[in-house]
Amino acid sequence: MKKFLAIILSLILVFSLSACGEKQDNKVEEPKVTLKEQLQGIINSEFETPKNIIFIIGDGMGPNDITLAEEHAEGVYDFGLALNLIKNHGLATTHSASDEVTDSAASGTALSTGVKTNNGYIGKDASGNDLKTMAELAREMGKKVGIITDEVISGATPTAFTVHNISRTNTAELVNSMIKFKPDVLMGKDYNSVFMTLGEDEREIFENDYVVAKKFIGFKGAMESDPNCEKSFLGFLSGYSSIASDELSLCAELAFERLKNDKGFFLMIESSGTDKYGHGNDIKGKLNGVVTLDRTVAAALKFMEKNPDTLLIITSDHETGGVKLPNQDTKYLSDLLTVTSHTATPVRVFGVGKGTEYFKDKTVDNTDIAKFVIKAIKGE
Repeated sequence: MKKFLAIILSLILVFSLSACGEKQDNKVEEPKVTLKEQLQGIINSEFETPKNIIFIIGDGMGPNDITLAEEHAEGVYDFGLALNLIKNHGLATTHSASDEVTDSAASGTALSTGVKTNNGYIGKDASGNDLKTMAELAREMGKKVGIITDEVISGATPTAFTVHNISRTNTAELVNSMIKFKPDVLMGKDYNSVFMTLGEDEREIFENDYVVAKKFIGFKGAMESDPNCEKSFLGFLSGYSSIASDELSLCAELAFERLKNDKGFFLMIESSGTDKYGHGNDIKGKLNGVVTLDRTVAAALKFMEKNPDTLLIITSDHETGGVKLPNQDTKYLSDLLTVTSHTATPVRVFGVGKGTEYFKDKTVDNTDIAKFVIKAIKGE
Protein backbone atom coordinates (compact mmCIF):
# COMPACT_ATOMS: atom_id res chain seq x y z
CA MET A 1 0.00 0.00 0.00
CA LYS A 2 2.80 2.39 0.91
CA LYS A 3 4.48 1.56 -2.39
CA PHE A 4 1.24 2.28 -4.27
CA LEU A 5 0.83 5.66 -2.51
CA ALA A 6 4.44 6.55 -3.31
CA ILE A 7 3.82 5.85 -6.98
CA ILE A 8 0.66 8.02 -6.98
CA LEU A 9 2.48 10.89 -5.26
CA SER A 10 5.33 10.61 -7.74
CA LEU A 11 2.89 10.81 -10.68
CA ILE A 12 1.14 13.84 -9.17
CA LEU A 13 4.52 15.54 -8.75
CA VAL A 14 5.50 14.81 -12.35
CA PHE A 15 2.22 16.18 -13.71
CA SER A 16 2.39 19.24 -11.50
CA LEU A 17 5.94 19.97 -12.66
CA SER A 18 4.85 19.52 -16.29
CA ALA A 19 2.02 21.98 -15.77
CA CYS A 20 4.40 24.49 -14.24
CA GLY A 21 6.73 24.00 -17.15
CA GLU A 22 3.95 24.70 -19.62
CA LYS A 23 3.04 27.85 -17.79
CA GLN A 24 6.63 29.01 -17.85
CA ASP A 25 6.78 28.38 -21.60
CA ASN A 26 3.69 30.51 -22.23
CA LYS A 27 4.46 34.02 -23.34
CA VAL A 28 3.72 36.68 -20.78
CA GLU A 29 1.29 39.20 -22.22
CA GLU A 30 2.96 42.49 -23.00
CA PRO A 31 1.37 45.48 -21.29
CA LYS A 32 -0.92 47.34 -23.67
CA VAL A 33 0.69 50.40 -25.21
CA THR A 34 -1.50 53.45 -25.73
CA LEU A 35 -1.48 55.28 -29.05
CA LYS A 36 0.30 58.19 -27.43
CA GLU A 37 3.04 55.90 -26.11
CA GLN A 38 3.33 54.20 -29.50
CA LEU A 39 3.70 57.49 -31.36
CA GLN A 40 6.14 58.90 -28.80
CA GLY A 41 8.21 55.74 -29.08
CA ILE A 42 8.37 56.12 -32.87
CA ILE A 43 9.25 59.81 -32.69
CA ASN A 44 12.08 59.08 -30.22
CA SER A 45 13.48 56.18 -32.26
CA GLU A 46 16.87 55.99 -33.89
CA PHE A 47 16.41 56.71 -37.59
CA GLU A 48 18.47 55.67 -40.58
CA THR A 49 19.54 57.62 -43.66
CA PRO A 50 16.20 58.25 -45.36
CA LYS A 51 15.18 56.23 -48.38
CA ASN A 52 11.53 57.26 -48.20
CA ILE A 53 10.36 60.88 -48.01
CA ILE A 54 6.87 61.82 -46.79
CA PHE A 55 6.05 65.53 -47.15
CA ILE A 56 2.69 66.56 -45.64
CA ILE A 57 1.33 70.05 -46.31
CA GLY A 58 -1.60 71.66 -44.52
CA ASP A 59 -2.79 74.26 -47.04
CA GLY A 60 -3.50 77.48 -45.17
CA MET A 61 -2.69 75.93 -41.77
CA GLY A 62 -1.36 78.56 -39.40
CA PRO A 63 0.13 78.13 -35.91
CA ASN A 64 -3.08 79.21 -34.20
CA ASP A 65 -5.08 76.63 -36.17
CA ILE A 66 -3.03 73.92 -34.49
CA THR A 67 -3.38 75.46 -31.02
CA LEU A 68 -7.14 75.87 -31.36
CA ALA A 69 -7.71 72.46 -32.95
CA GLU A 70 -6.27 70.65 -29.94
CA GLU A 71 -8.82 72.36 -27.69
CA HIS A 72 -11.90 72.78 -29.88
CA ALA A 73 -11.90 70.46 -32.91
CA GLU A 74 -13.91 67.25 -33.15
CA GLY A 75 -12.14 63.90 -33.28
CA VAL A 76 -8.87 64.95 -31.64
CA TYR A 77 -7.06 62.05 -29.93
CA ASP A 78 -7.60 61.82 -26.17
CA PHE A 79 -4.02 63.05 -25.67
CA GLY A 80 -4.35 65.89 -28.17
CA LEU A 81 -2.76 66.16 -31.61
CA ALA A 82 -0.09 63.78 -32.86
CA LEU A 83 1.62 66.85 -34.31
CA ASN A 84 2.22 68.22 -30.85
CA LEU A 85 4.14 65.11 -29.80
CA ILE A 86 6.85 65.91 -32.35
CA LYS A 87 9.84 67.47 -30.61
CA ASN A 88 11.72 68.77 -33.67
CA HIS A 89 9.68 71.76 -34.76
CA GLY A 90 10.07 75.43 -35.57
CA LEU A 91 8.65 78.17 -37.78
CA ALA A 92 8.97 79.01 -41.47
CA THR A 93 8.49 82.26 -43.39
CA THR A 94 6.44 82.07 -46.58
CA HIS A 95 6.76 85.28 -48.66
CA SER A 96 7.02 84.92 -52.43
CA ALA A 97 9.38 86.68 -54.85
CA SER A 98 6.63 89.09 -55.86
CA ASP A 99 4.74 89.73 -52.61
CA GLU A 100 5.03 89.60 -48.84
CA VAL A 101 1.86 87.47 -48.87
CA THR A 102 2.27 84.36 -51.00
CA ASP A 103 -0.26 82.30 -52.85
CA SER A 104 -0.23 78.50 -52.99
CA ALA A 105 1.48 78.40 -56.39
CA ALA A 106 4.53 80.40 -55.33
CA SER A 107 4.76 78.76 -51.91
CA GLY A 108 4.24 75.29 -53.38
CA THR A 109 7.03 75.97 -55.85
CA ALA A 110 9.32 77.22 -53.07
CA LEU A 111 8.61 74.09 -51.01
CA SER A 112 9.16 71.85 -54.04
CA THR A 113 12.28 73.42 -55.52
CA GLY A 114 13.95 75.61 -52.89
CA VAL A 115 13.57 78.70 -55.11
CA LYS A 116 11.33 81.73 -54.58
CA THR A 117 9.00 82.66 -57.43
CA ASN A 118 6.15 85.00 -58.29
CA ASN A 119 2.60 84.45 -57.15
CA GLY A 120 0.75 82.33 -59.68
CA TYR A 121 3.84 80.57 -61.08
CA ILE A 122 3.95 76.77 -61.02
CA GLY A 123 7.36 75.08 -61.01
CA LYS A 124 9.05 78.10 -62.59
CA ASP A 125 11.39 80.75 -61.26
CA ALA A 126 10.55 84.46 -61.23
CA SER A 127 11.92 84.81 -64.78
CA GLY A 128 9.69 82.03 -66.09
CA ASN A 129 12.34 79.33 -66.36
CA ASP A 130 11.49 75.75 -65.44
CA LEU A 131 12.79 74.56 -62.06
CA LYS A 132 13.46 70.94 -61.13
CA THR A 133 10.71 69.76 -58.80
CA MET A 134 11.11 67.23 -56.01
CA ALA A 135 9.06 64.69 -57.94
CA GLU A 136 11.32 65.02 -60.96
CA LEU A 137 14.43 64.75 -58.81
CA ALA A 138 13.09 61.72 -56.95
CA ARG A 139 12.35 59.99 -60.24
CA GLU A 140 15.89 60.72 -61.44
CA MET A 141 17.15 59.06 -58.25
CA GLY A 142 15.16 55.92 -59.08
CA LYS A 143 12.48 56.50 -56.46
CA LYS A 144 8.77 56.01 -56.94
CA VAL A 145 6.64 59.15 -56.77
CA GLY A 146 3.27 59.72 -55.13
CA ILE A 147 1.03 62.79 -55.06
CA ILE A 148 -2.08 62.88 -52.85
CA THR A 149 -4.46 65.78 -52.38
CA ASP A 150 -8.04 66.06 -51.16
CA GLU A 151 -8.45 68.84 -53.74
CA VAL A 152 -8.29 68.56 -57.55
CA ILE A 153 -5.00 67.32 -59.03
CA SER A 154 -4.71 70.58 -61.00
CA GLY A 155 -4.45 72.53 -57.73
CA ALA A 156 -1.47 74.77 -57.08
CA THR A 157 0.21 72.56 -54.49
CA PRO A 158 0.17 69.17 -56.26
CA THR A 159 1.15 70.68 -59.61
CA ALA A 160 3.95 72.77 -58.07
CA PHE A 161 5.57 69.50 -56.96
CA THR A 162 5.44 67.92 -60.40
CA VAL A 163 4.98 70.16 -63.45
CA HIS A 164 5.60 73.64 -64.87
CA ASN A 165 3.30 76.45 -65.97
CA ILE A 166 3.38 80.20 -66.03
CA SER A 167 -0.06 80.40 -64.42
CA ARG A 168 -1.99 78.35 -61.89
CA THR A 169 -5.17 79.32 -63.77
CA ASN A 170 -4.24 77.21 -66.82
CA THR A 171 -6.22 74.31 -65.43
CA ALA A 172 -6.44 72.17 -68.58
CA GLU A 173 -2.70 72.47 -69.21
CA LEU A 174 -1.96 71.54 -65.60
CA VAL A 175 -4.23 68.47 -65.64
CA ASN A 176 -2.74 67.22 -68.89
CA SER A 177 0.82 67.83 -67.69
CA MET A 178 0.12 65.91 -64.48
CA ILE A 179 -1.34 62.95 -66.40
CA LYS A 180 1.68 62.92 -68.71
CA PHE A 181 4.06 63.02 -65.76
CA LYS A 182 2.46 59.81 -64.50
CA PRO A 183 3.19 59.69 -60.76
CA ASP A 184 3.28 56.08 -59.58
CA VAL A 185 0.41 57.01 -57.25
CA LEU A 186 -1.88 59.97 -57.91
CA MET A 187 -4.96 60.72 -55.81
CA GLY A 188 -7.33 63.69 -55.92
CA LYS A 189 -10.99 64.55 -56.26
CA ASP A 190 -13.44 65.03 -59.16
CA TYR A 191 -13.06 62.25 -61.74
CA ASN A 192 -15.36 63.96 -64.24
CA SER A 193 -13.54 67.29 -64.20
CA VAL A 194 -10.24 65.51 -64.87
CA PHE A 195 -11.48 63.17 -67.58
CA MET A 196 -13.36 65.90 -69.48
CA THR A 197 -10.23 68.08 -69.49
CA LEU A 198 -7.91 65.53 -71.09
CA GLY A 199 -6.52 66.07 -74.57
CA GLU A 200 -6.45 63.25 -77.10
CA ASP A 201 -2.90 62.11 -76.27
CA GLU A 202 -3.46 62.43 -72.53
CA ARG A 203 -6.70 60.45 -72.73
CA GLU A 204 -4.79 57.62 -74.36
CA ILE A 205 -2.23 57.74 -71.54
CA PHE A 206 -5.06 57.82 -69.00
CA GLU A 207 -6.74 54.76 -70.50
CA ASN A 208 -3.61 52.70 -71.20
CA ASP A 209 -1.05 53.61 -68.56
CA TYR A 210 -3.19 54.03 -65.44
CA VAL A 211 -5.27 51.74 -63.30
CA VAL A 212 -8.15 53.99 -62.23
CA ALA A 213 -10.54 53.98 -59.27
CA LYS A 214 -13.37 56.48 -59.67
CA LYS A 215 -14.35 56.31 -55.98
CA PHE A 216 -12.40 55.78 -52.77
CA ILE A 217 -14.26 52.57 -52.03
CA GLY A 218 -12.65 51.07 -55.14
CA PHE A 219 -9.03 52.01 -54.38
CA LYS A 220 -7.93 48.72 -52.84
CA GLY A 221 -9.59 46.59 -55.52
CA ALA A 222 -8.06 48.64 -58.34
CA MET A 223 -4.60 48.27 -56.79
CA GLU A 224 -5.07 44.53 -56.39
CA SER A 225 -5.96 44.28 -60.09
CA ASP A 226 -2.40 45.45 -60.84
CA PRO A 227 -0.34 43.60 -58.18
CA ASN A 228 2.98 44.05 -60.01
CA CYS A 229 2.50 47.83 -60.26
CA GLU A 230 2.92 47.77 -64.02
CA LYS A 231 0.71 50.87 -64.31
CA SER A 232 0.39 54.10 -62.43
CA PHE A 233 -2.51 54.27 -59.97
CA LEU A 234 -5.02 57.11 -60.22
CA GLY A 235 -7.71 57.27 -57.54
CA PHE A 236 -10.49 59.76 -56.94
CA LEU A 237 -11.48 60.40 -53.34
CA SER A 238 -14.40 62.36 -51.90
CA GLY A 239 -12.27 65.40 -51.14
CA TYR A 240 -11.93 67.81 -48.24
CA SER A 241 -14.74 68.00 -45.72
CA SER A 242 -15.89 70.31 -42.95
CA ILE A 243 -15.80 67.34 -40.57
CA ALA A 244 -12.70 65.45 -39.47
CA SER A 245 -12.11 62.59 -41.89
CA ASP A 246 -10.03 59.41 -42.01
CA GLU A 247 -10.11 59.29 -45.81
CA LEU A 248 -6.81 61.09 -46.35
CA SER A 249 -4.98 58.92 -43.80
CA LEU A 250 -6.38 55.76 -45.40
CA CYS A 251 -5.25 57.01 -48.81
CA ALA A 252 -1.80 57.55 -47.34
CA GLU A 253 -1.67 54.02 -45.94
CA LEU A 254 -2.56 52.54 -49.33
CA ALA A 255 0.05 54.72 -51.00
CA PHE A 256 2.80 53.67 -48.57
CA GLU A 257 2.30 50.03 -49.53
CA ARG A 258 1.95 50.75 -53.25
CA LEU A 259 5.12 52.86 -53.34
CA LYS A 260 7.42 50.67 -51.23
CA ASN A 261 10.45 49.45 -53.18
CA ASP A 262 14.21 48.95 -52.81
CA LYS A 263 15.11 52.53 -53.81
CA GLY A 264 12.38 54.19 -51.79
CA PHE A 265 9.78 56.79 -52.63
CA PHE A 266 8.81 60.45 -52.47
CA LEU A 267 5.23 61.18 -51.41
CA MET A 268 3.61 64.60 -51.10
CA ILE A 269 0.26 64.73 -49.26
CA GLU A 270 -1.89 67.87 -49.18
CA SER A 271 -4.76 68.47 -46.75
CA SER A 272 -6.66 71.46 -48.10
CA GLY A 273 -9.58 71.99 -45.71
CA THR A 274 -7.50 74.31 -43.53
CA ASP A 275 -7.34 76.71 -46.49
CA LYS A 276 -10.77 76.25 -48.04
CA TYR A 277 -12.66 76.83 -44.80
CA GLY A 278 -10.38 79.71 -43.89
CA HIS A 279 -11.39 81.49 -47.09
CA GLY A 280 -15.02 80.68 -46.26
CA ASN A 281 -14.81 82.04 -42.70
CA ASP A 282 -15.73 78.59 -41.35
CA ILE A 283 -13.60 78.08 -38.24
CA LYS A 284 -15.14 74.69 -37.45
CA GLY A 285 -14.27 73.33 -40.90
CA LYS A 286 -10.79 74.83 -40.68
CA LEU A 287 -10.00 73.23 -37.32
CA ASN A 288 -11.43 69.88 -38.39
CA GLY A 289 -9.10 70.13 -41.39
CA VAL A 290 -6.22 70.16 -38.91
CA VAL A 291 -7.55 66.92 -37.42
CA THR A 292 -7.78 65.33 -40.88
CA LEU A 293 -4.13 66.24 -41.43
CA ASP A 294 -3.19 65.04 -37.93
CA ARG A 295 -4.64 61.58 -38.55
CA THR A 296 -2.52 61.41 -41.69
CA VAL A 297 0.54 62.34 -39.63
CA ALA A 298 -0.26 59.49 -37.23
CA ALA A 299 -0.52 57.08 -40.19
CA ALA A 300 2.89 58.23 -41.45
CA LEU A 301 4.44 57.75 -38.01
CA LYS A 302 3.06 54.22 -37.79
CA PHE A 303 4.64 53.48 -41.19
CA MET A 304 7.96 54.76 -39.83
CA GLU A 305 7.77 52.29 -36.92
CA LYS A 306 8.76 49.48 -39.29
CA ASN A 307 10.53 51.71 -41.81
CA PRO A 308 13.09 53.81 -39.90
CA ASP A 309 14.73 54.79 -43.20
CA THR A 310 11.95 57.36 -43.68
CA LEU A 311 11.90 61.14 -43.35
CA LEU A 312 8.65 62.90 -42.40
CA ILE A 313 8.21 66.64 -42.85
CA ILE A 314 4.98 68.49 -42.03
CA THR A 315 4.41 72.17 -42.77
CA SER A 316 2.06 74.64 -44.43
CA ASP A 317 2.35 76.70 -47.58
CA HIS A 318 0.92 79.80 -45.86
CA GLU A 319 -1.60 80.91 -43.24
CA THR A 320 -5.20 81.62 -44.25
CA GLY A 321 -7.74 83.60 -42.26
CA GLY A 322 -5.56 85.64 -39.92
CA VAL A 323 -6.65 83.36 -37.08
CA LYS A 324 -6.13 84.83 -33.61
CA LEU A 325 -6.31 83.15 -30.22
CA PRO A 326 -9.30 83.81 -27.93
CA ASN A 327 -9.33 86.17 -24.97
CA GLN A 328 -11.85 87.03 -22.27
CA ASP A 329 -13.93 89.01 -24.77
CA THR A 330 -14.24 86.18 -27.31
CA LYS A 331 -17.83 84.92 -27.58
CA TYR A 332 -17.68 82.81 -30.74
CA LEU A 333 -14.83 80.87 -32.34
CA SER A 334 -15.85 82.30 -35.71
CA ASP A 335 -14.76 85.72 -34.42
CA LEU A 336 -11.18 84.44 -34.41
CA LEU A 337 -10.99 84.55 -38.22
CA THR A 338 -9.99 88.13 -38.97
CA VAL A 339 -9.72 87.97 -42.80
CA THR A 340 -10.76 85.58 -45.58
CA SER A 341 -7.44 85.77 -47.42
CA HIS A 342 -3.86 84.58 -46.94
CA THR A 343 -1.52 86.33 -44.51
CA ALA A 344 2.24 86.62 -44.06
CA THR A 345 2.15 84.88 -40.66
CA PRO A 346 5.01 82.35 -40.35
CA VAL A 347 3.83 78.73 -40.29
CA ARG A 348 4.89 75.69 -38.28
CA VAL A 349 7.33 73.08 -39.56
CA PHE A 350 7.73 69.65 -37.95
CA GLY A 351 10.27 66.93 -38.67
CA VAL A 352 10.72 63.29 -37.72
CA GLY A 353 13.69 61.32 -38.97
CA LYS A 354 17.42 61.63 -39.32
CA GLY A 355 18.70 65.20 -39.14
CA THR A 356 15.38 66.86 -38.32
CA GLU A 357 16.80 68.45 -35.18
CA TYR A 358 17.83 71.09 -37.75
CA PHE A 359 14.32 72.57 -37.38
CA LYS A 360 14.13 72.52 -33.59
CA ASP A 361 13.28 75.94 -32.13
CA LYS A 362 14.43 77.73 -35.31
CA THR A 363 12.80 80.07 -37.80
CA VAL A 364 13.71 79.12 -41.35
CA ASP A 365 12.38 80.06 -44.77
CA ASN A 366 10.18 77.72 -46.78
CA THR A 367 13.03 77.38 -49.27
CA ASP A 368 15.23 76.04 -46.44
CA ILE A 369 12.70 73.26 -45.85
CA ALA A 370 12.94 72.36 -49.53
CA LYS A 371 16.74 72.37 -49.52
CA PHE A 372 16.72 70.01 -46.52
CA VAL A 373 14.37 67.58 -48.27
CA ILE A 374 16.24 67.82 -51.58
CA LYS A 375 19.45 66.74 -49.83
CA ALA A 376 17.59 63.77 -48.37
CA ILE A 377 16.25 62.77 -51.78
CA LYS A 378 19.78 62.91 -53.15
CA GLY A 379 21.06 60.85 -50.23
CA GLU A 380 23.39 63.61 -49.05
